[in-house]
Amino acid sequence: MAEAAVPTIITPEAAPKGHSLYARLGAEFLGTFIFIFAGIGGTLAVVQQNSASVQTALGFGLALVAVTVLFGKVSGGYFNPAVTLASAIAGRIKWLHALYYVVVQAVSALLAVLVLYVVFNSLPVFRTPSPNGGGVSAVFKAASNGFDASSTAQVPLYSAILIEVVATAVLVAVVLAAWRPTVNKAVAPIAIGFTYATLTLALLPLTNSGINPARTLSVAFFAGGDAIGQLWVFVLAPLVGAALAGLIYRGFVVPDGDGAKEAVAVVAEATDENVADAADEQAADGAPVKVATAEVPVDKSVKAEPSEDEAREFFDNKAKKTTDDK
Repeated sequence: MAEAAVPTIITPEAAPKGHSLYARLGAEFLGTFIFIFAGIGGTLAVVQQNSASVQTALGFGLALVAVTVLFGKVSGGYFNPAVTLASAIAGRIKWLHALYYVVVQAVSALLAVLVLYVVFNSLPVFRTPSPNGGGVSAVFKAASNGFDASSTAQVPLYSAILIEVVATAVLVAVVLAAWRPTVNKAVAPIAIGFTYATLTLALLPLTNSGINPARTLSVAFFAGGDAIGQLWVFVLAPLVGAALAGLIYRGFVVPDGDGAKEAVAVVAEATDENVADAADEQAADGAPVKVATAEVPVDKSVKAEPSEDEAREFFDNKAKKTTDDK
């Protein structure tokens, strides 16, 4: 077996897909804002109109499809602290950058819900007291996650934890699988979005569907009361589910396909994040950007096809030799 060097870090000029950390954080901020604004906005409208939960599920799912298409190739398309944690465990993002992502996602979600709070609070319908306490806070309370008396189905604590752990693990598994190099990238946003919509539809009558700690935190902040007291469940449980999925993915998922071909694809992609990070660090040190290589085994038993240039050179040399003999 011979060893062939495959470049994994190249100059920024030759890597147009590489994005700086600031660009990735900006993409996560915008994507999370749009996702939460659309999803929670639809949820609040459903609560006010007492309409079907399908609208809420589709609102979240379609919004996630949209932001994944818009920003997925820039930041990785996380928009969820649980997905970010799993990606760090799976080795797809640096731990420090994962922390930055989580902070940005939480702040963005809070700002999105703040905008919704201001808008809904300005509507006359929310200025009239209601049996639930009146005002816009009652609507946010109905849109918040909860268990026991705060759950439509009166789900007990242990069931709420189990539901959120399993649902988040399923979502994270789909996200990690959808972004593998061998998967058609056009399919990823649809698979992720519709998985989120399906899980949301299933969990709405039970816990009001958490799955995303940023979503839970942002709504609970404006709902107050039990939403704050039960917040820990819908932050901790999704993170546990995400961690389990990340560990399973890292420990058991192996490259499929042709082996060497898959390895070359993985090394060549090597995440745009690492390319940009290496270039930024070397530029900051004043050192020229170097090319790092990774060794990929090549089977010598497979004969390489002669290239067009090699064939042309062979015939040119043969013709030249014939002329010299004459």
